[in-house]
Amino acid sequence: MHVMTSGTPPPARGFLGDTSRAVYGTIVATAVLAAEAAALSHWGPWQFLSTLVATVLVLWFAEVYSDVLGDTTTDPFRMRLARAGNEHWAVLESAVPLAIPLILGGIGVLSEDNAVFATLLVAVGALAIWGGFASRQRGSSWPQVVVAAVASALIGVVIILLKSWL
Repeated sequence: MHVMTSGTPPPARGFLGDTSRAVYGTIVATAVLAAEAAALSHWGPWQFLSTLVATVLVLWFAEVYSDVLGDTTTDPFRMRLARAGNEHWAVLESAVPLAIPLILGGIGVLSEDNAVFATLLVAVGALAIWGGFASRQRGSSWPQVVVAAVASALIGVVIILLKSWL
């Protein structure tokens, strides 16, 4: 949680303004989807999409709720809630790229099996991009950005490998 003085409005954020939170949201969503794909082979893209949406909503709500509880400012509840919701918005945004292959599978552009696998591949790519962006936002050098991108992507690869071994 960012330290703010009483009365500080929520910071303005663009799309994925906090990429480290997007990495976190993607990791959690990918782990849930991979576990379901391993256990629920009869599910279709719409069921996986419903789970993706529910997962990131619950994760976002839990993050916002814990920040509001821990906010020690004297700001009104509504301001604390807006600040926390805005701060964790990237968790919700992180689901957008993962949803695209599932939607394509649901409408028949991709096969159901390919939609789920494509979602996991998109997650690995998203983790690489957001890990690199998060590193760059911290002012890291380009070699450090590359290491952060590869390390983030490897988390997704490990999740997929665990799915295939289970």
